[in-house]
Amino acid sequence: METINMLQLNSYFIANKLHQKLTSTMLSKNVQQTMYIPIKSKELENRNIVDSDQLEFHYDYILKKQDRFLYKGKIKKQLKRIEEKIPDIKEFDLIHAHTLFSDGGTAYLLHQKYGLNYVVSVRSADIYAFYKYAFFHRPFIHQVLKHASAVVFISHAYKKQTFDVLPKKVVKAIEHKTKVIPNGIDDKWFETTPIQRNDSIKPIRLLFTGSLDKNKNLSTVLKLVHSLKYDDDKEIFLNVAGDGPLKKKLMTECKWLNLQEMVYFHGNVSIEKLRALADESDVFILPSYKETFGISYVEAMSRGLPIIYTRGEGIDGFFPEGVVGYSSYPDDVYDMAESIDLIQNSYTEISNNCIQESKRFNWHDIANEYRALYEAVKESGK
Repeated sequence: METINMLQLNSYFIANKLHQKLTSTMLSKNVQQTMYIPIKSKELENRNIVDSDQLEFHYDYILKKQDRFLYKGKIKKQLKRIEEKIPDIKEFDLIHAHTLFSDGGTAYLLHQKYGLNYVVSVRSADIYAFYKYAFFHRPFIHQVLKHASAVVFISHAYKKQTFDVLPKKVVKAIEHKTKVIPNGIDDKWFETTPIQRNDSIKPIRLLFTGSLDKNKNLSTVLKLVHSLKYDDDKEIFLNVAGDGPLKKKLMTECKWLNLQEMVYFHGNVSIEKLRALADESDVFILPSYKETFGISYVEAMSRGLPIIYTRGEGIDGFFPEGVVGYSSYPDDVYDMAESIDLIQNSYTEISNNCIQESKRFNWHDIANEYRALYEAVKESGK
């Protein structure tokens, strides 16, 4: 397998271990990686570092508060620092910029100066924060997208949302080179065989995992449990794994709805504990208002749990309706209740589908997708 020598610009590397996992897995795909990671505090230096002779890390304490308002100055500053720290820039086969604004802008400048092809990933903050409010930089960002060799999204839903806000002429210019590559889940979810499930799920045990905040929308799930409490045909319980700013308020809401004996708050838990909770539950539900991908859905699927997910968000678009569960609108309790009925009617089939479909979200297969993309970009640059 031919070696690919790649420069990675990754402003998110210190914030999320998913990037560390992808970087580690790419080592087995013969990808030589040089990482440039701008940071805003010395304490963040070497966070999530991976020890390998195929990896070279450059943490750069360069980010200042004013960079949020002086975007062009920021990316030019990053360009200069990369040139100082990494003198053999022309030796790279390509660049992967892991954000559109912070990293993509710098990759575009490197492309203009050295002729290097680049891949750019688009993140939620790129569109819902920077693109939305920094409208005076939009023409420049359109050029970043147009000159990229490939544009990567982590979900079909998020790709659609991004296309909805971009000018049609920009969409037309880039749609042929876009690719959806999801995140993977930790190998620990596949270490043990999921329990055998059958169609008789009484009582129904729901599982919710995530931050207890407004976006993750546990409040609507509590209303759902309350509405089903009076259904003579259903006995229902809810496991809640996670913590967050609304925990006290949500626990009080449980008391108001008289759900204390039906809802269990477990707090933040380890992967092993979360896996055990999944094995004790029947259906996973997470009606987030906004969800870029939603790794929790796939984790639940790996244990055979059918999922109820938000329509038009996150994992929606990866599977036809009814294959691994059903989508619903985040505030529609009746829609969610109907989804539970539909899941009950084909429970074993959907559960088995979940186990099989989750296997495609392992890091080795995802790394193979990136490897194939990098090869294509490298070849196009010759």
